[in-house]
Amino acid sequence: MMKAFGTLVVREWRLLLKDKRTAAVIFLGPLVFALIIGSVYSEKKITGLKVAIVDMDNSALSREITNAIVNSEPFMLGGYADSADDFEELAAAGEARACFVFPPHFERDLKSGKGAGIEVLVDSSNLIAGNVAVTAAGSILSTWSVAVDMKKIRMHGTGPQPLARGAAAPIGLQTRSLFNPAFNANYANFLVLGFLGVAVQLAPLLAASRAGAGEFAVIPEDLPAEGRRPVVLALAKCCAYAAVTWPLTWLTLRSAMFVFNLPMCGSEWLLSAGTLWFVLNLAGLGFAISCFAKDAVFATEVCALLTMPNFLLSGFSWPVFAMPGALKLAAYLLPMNPFVFLLRKIALMGAGPADLRFEFGLLATWTAAAGALAVIGASQIKASEARA
Repeated sequence: MMKAFGTLVVREWRLLLKDKRTAAVIFLGPLVFALIIGSVYSEKKITGLKVAIVDMDNSALSREITNAIVNSEPFMLGGYADSADDFEELAAAGEARACFVFPPHFERDLKSGKGAGIEVLVDSSNLIAGNVAVTAAGSILSTWSVAVDMKKIRMHGTGPQPLARGAAAPIGLQTRSLFNPAFNANYANFLVLGFLGVAVQLAPLLAASRAGAGEFAVIPEDLPAEGRRPVVLALAKCCAYAAVTWPLTWLTLRSAMFVFNLPMCGSEWLLSAGTLWFVLNLAGLGFAISCFAKDAVFATEVCALLTMPNFLLSGFSWPVFAMPGALKLAAYLLPMNPFVFLLRKIALMGAGPADLRFEFGLLATWTAAAGALAVIGASQIKASEARA
């Protein structure tokens, strides 16, 4: 049995290498995809948001606040405008992502105690850029608001600056962002891991998607008698493709993490073992699809279709817990998601085996399902040989 198993594995490797185009897609595709995705988010923070300034006060204070805005990290000066009505046109032309409007008599009203506000218009056609602009604008203007309040309080005789600061801002607020530093601006740590999960699932699926269909075309004379048993055939084919794609998958993940300086807080061994488990599941699923399709091209199309909803339902673009009930169930049932859940917890949170019981349960469920489907698919190959 072991001899037949080894023969089948070597035979599968030869068949894979014989199809040079498929081999190139399998070996190079995930790496190229990972490098492209990592490069998109390599800056990690959104900067260069152009702002338009409408200064109808033209006072020393309005100019000072304008200087603080355009010199803050996410913003840069796009230009000056005559009124807020010009912003829509500037935004459509790509000349401004936000607009700060200083009303007439801004400084005078503040000094007299009447109070005055700055209107902030934000282009939210891109939600991520819009959120960054809103957060940054709020941070900058709240700082100046407290400073103005301190001046007014001191003018009314509250006392020196420390007491004035306490009266202006009586409640101290401290926040800490765990697992994703500077979360409001750092998208690389979060999104790239999700895209990598999409990339690395393609190799084992596509590699195995041709493994069964080819056996229906002709009677495989080089298939050893012991290797015709469905369990041996399914196991050998899955192991053959897993042995090739497991190191490739791990290399893709770690190369992207290294090149783009993504965090890896957990155990390398745990990530490696989880990757192997994931690859074995996908190899079994790809082989089963290939057997049921009985056509390599159709099987490849089915595998590609299976990967399409994965990123949307992975929890990286929208939290799984906030999805509608049916989609939430689908998110947990998709074959890629147990791995991306596990990947995020190990890489960002430093999770150990005890923290991954849910993900291990999902992986085990897919192992049972993919294994059963692979054996049933191999049984169809044996049945087709008998009919021939």
